[in-house]
Amino acid sequence: MKLSLYVAPVLTAACLVSGIPFKRDVDPALVPEFGVTAGVNPTGTGDCDGVTNAAGNVVKIPCSCPPDRSSFLQSLTANVDAGKVVNNPSIFVTFPTDNSTDSQLARLQTAIVTLQNLNGPGKGCPAASTTFLAQQKAIQDGTATPASTSATLSARTLTSHEIDTSFIPQFGVNPGVNPTGTGDCDGTTNDAGQVIKIPCSCPPDRNTFIQSLEANVAAGFAVNNPSVKISFPKDNSKDSQLARVQTAIVTLQNLNGPGKGCPAASTTFLAQQKAIQDSTAASVPAASSAPAPASTPASSPPSTTGGVDVALVPEFGHAAGLNPTSTGDCDGITNDDGQVVKVPCSCPPGRDTFIASLDANVAAGHAVNNPSVQLTFPTDDSNASKAARINAALITLQNLNGPGVGCPAASTTFLAQLKAVQG
Repeated sequence: MKLSLYVAPVLTAACLVSGIPFKRDVDPALVPEFGVTAGVNPTGTGDCDGVTNAAGNVVKIPCSCPPDRSSFLQSLTANVDAGKVVNNPSIFVTFPTDNSTDSQLARLQTAIVTLQNLNGPGKGCPAASTTFLAQQKAIQDGTATPASTSATLSARTLTSHEIDTSFIPQFGVNPGVNPTGTGDCDGTTNDAGQVIKIPCSCPPDRNTFIQSLEANVAAGFAVNNPSVKISFPKDNSKDSQLARVQTAIVTLQNLNGPGKGCPAASTTFLAQQKAIQDSTAASVPAASSAPAPASTPASSPPSTTGGVDVALVPEFGHAAGLNPTSTGDCDGITNDDGQVVKVPCSCPPGRDTFIASLDANVAAGHAVNNPSVQLTFPTDDSNASKAARINAALITLQNLNGPGVGCPAASTTFLAQLKAVQG
């Protein structure tokens, strides 16, 4: 009798233990290597050398990045077990273990979002502190169908006569205007009357741009970013003019790789697009020799951009270009330790460019430049909706020019606003 009384609790405990979900460690062999060492060439301001970008410039990153490998693996394992980023639950992740192209890309994307949200929503290390984006591109270029397309394109020896160049929108901006000495020059002027800073090499050489656009049109997508589909119709309807301008924008922004190119603010493309949408563009082919006029503030609604209500879009709370270091870095926000975080001098971006990107993301329900990242933009005044809007702004900011290619959260007060909302 004593035996049965003693055994029963043990069996019950065993049953309870068997119901506890055990943590599944990911296979470290499947986790992408960083490819970058932390603490290289410190500037004395907290910044060190990261990867070298397509222009041959070393990107500055926090000296603490990339993180300790063990800490990173623990965080990634927690995210995979949860099926989402634990520190940013709106971002869902997967970590398939087969060797298909899609699975390799999914694992890299999970590594990227783990890296960027290591210490909280948007608080982590930039993608430039690793070779993750280069690894992502190598996988895309090596196995996807577009890989054979580039050979097809070169075999066709495309010439500028395949597209009527009179249909290609003019840049409307010259490169190299008023250099600051930090690699930035004057771009377009935004609706607030402020000149937007752009890389001095932008816009690109016209012939190079046309060749890239021709290749994209022939392929039906951005050759350097195959998930982005494009078209280049030749009639003069409003839809066709808009499609041509959009193709020009996509080509510009992906000139050297996925999200690696020139910003829209290095051209008048967005102004031309708006003029066509507002029916203020002349009824001629969209690429007449003169750029379409930018609409005046009076001609557009004061509160919306045709997408989200701009009154609901969080303010940056910080200006670009403060105290440049001559390495391309400027002052961002001050962190909890009282230290000024260094950010690219071009961050935060032009407000109009940012809102146009946010509009596109909200319409798609995900980051257009990083489709695995879902977002919402509810319009009510609940704290949950406010937090969702700030998170949509953060995602847009960090993926402005491609997956993980954008501006850091520290170039805005978004995280402080999020914390205030969440209490």
